[in-house]
Amino acid sequence: MPDIFPLFTREAEDTIAYLTRPVDAAALNTGPVTASRFLSHVKQVAEALTCQGHAINLCENRYLFLVGLCAAVLRGTTTLLPPDKNIATQEQMNGDYGDCFIIHDGSEISAAIPAFNILSVKCPQTDSNDFSVPVIADDFLACISFTSGSTGKSKPNLKYWRTLHRSSLINYTFMIPDCEETLYQLATMPAQHMWGFETSALLPLFSKVCMSDAKPLFPQDILDTFAALPEPKQLVSTPVHLRALCAGMTSEVRAHSVLCATSPLTTELATEVEQKFNAPLREVYGCSEVGSMAVRRSAKEQAWFKFEGIDFAQDDGTTTVRAEHLPSDTVLQDFIEFKDDNHFVLSGRASDLIKIAGKRGSLFTINQTLLTFKGLEDGIVIHPESAGPVTRLVAIVSLKPGVEKAELVRFLQARVDSAFVPRPVYVVDALPREPNGKLLRKNIDALHASLKKKR
Repeated sequence: MPDIFPLFTREAEDTIAYLTRPVDAAALNTGPVTASRFLSHVKQVAEALTCQGHAINLCENRYLFLVGLCAAVLRGTTTLLPPDKNIATQEQMNGDYGDCFIIHDGSEISAAIPAFNILSVKCPQTDSNDFSVPVIADDFLACISFTSGSTGKSKPNLKYWRTLHRSSLINYTFMIPDCEETLYQLATMPAQHMWGFETSALLPLFSKVCMSDAKPLFPQDILDTFAALPEPKQLVSTPVHLRALCAGMTSEVRAHSVLCATSPLTTELATEVEQKFNAPLREVYGCSEVGSMAVRRSAKEQAWFKFEGIDFAQDDGTTTVRAEHLPSDTVLQDFIEFKDDNHFVLSGRASDLIKIAGKRGSLFTINQTLLTFKGLEDGIVIHPESAGPVTRLVAIVSLKPGVEKAELVRFLQARVDSAFVPRPVYVVDALPREPNGKLLRKNIDALHASLKKKR
């Protein structure tokens, strides 16, 4: 008999979601959704879900994403969490897994793949007192997530039920250590991305977190949506979103806490966020293969605090992550230096090591320096791939209004060895970031190629 665990661990009257727009098909108005009503919705969708094969969940609405995920789990269907929503990606997944269908709420979808519109299921509100939460086998393959593609082609990562519920309990302990009430949470990145999935989908299932269904894009929309949530409330975001938010804020906001991940966060930005949100910002370290692993208060400390239940083993400069709830060990791409049994610092990646003019350097360190320039909106320093010898780094940046490129160059010259000062520096309106805040290598390479042609 395999080990089992409930679909979720909330009480019937707990608030599991907060809707910013009604879901007419499910007779849901704006405002709170109880765990009991959520379960009823999930069961009715599961009954209507007759498609076979792997489910590609493309729901934009975060609440409907969670309903679709849980309905698929009840049907014994593995969900695929695509790295993006492009039709080409949908068709590639269908080719890779052979028998896919799409769960969506009105998204643009491939005509070549069977589809299930979750809003086509009419779920009238019932007065049933049945709150029997189904249990799921720990060894059930609940979903397959994919790496973002920021360093190359996306790779699949298997997420079994035991991985999801046990990692969620660990995450809640270390991400939200100081709130005994239900915490209302707004996330700015998609639920399909591992950072968004762990926080805005899984935490509401297994802890006292209430997700917002919204996925606002523009800074003022984010602030308005956040302001409308009940207290206590938490913002879950990325450095690029937080930088844009802070740049547009004209008054302070009250939050319980802010969580941030996906790319390096500077001390300066972390401090600004804490001041403007009147709350601690916790930066989380993780990867798609493992999930979240460590946390730090970035405005006040450099070292990361390792989550209990996550073990690191080091050998000849490489670090391997092991945990009882993970299906396999994972070798990290980052260089990790332990300060004691539970604290460590990052010192770049193997792929970040560069050699120019006989000197060795780190792209990680150079990019961290770039991010501290106060006139920067967004930017990255890259080591272009070339068939011939590459003697220069390249910077692609977006600058704040009134800031000149020469100011950035002088800033870097004062802080970076001359061999590693980027030449050229390209100024663009915006970098091609994904909704999760990541920069895909293929997109940066394409942008760089187009900029070279214009010179």
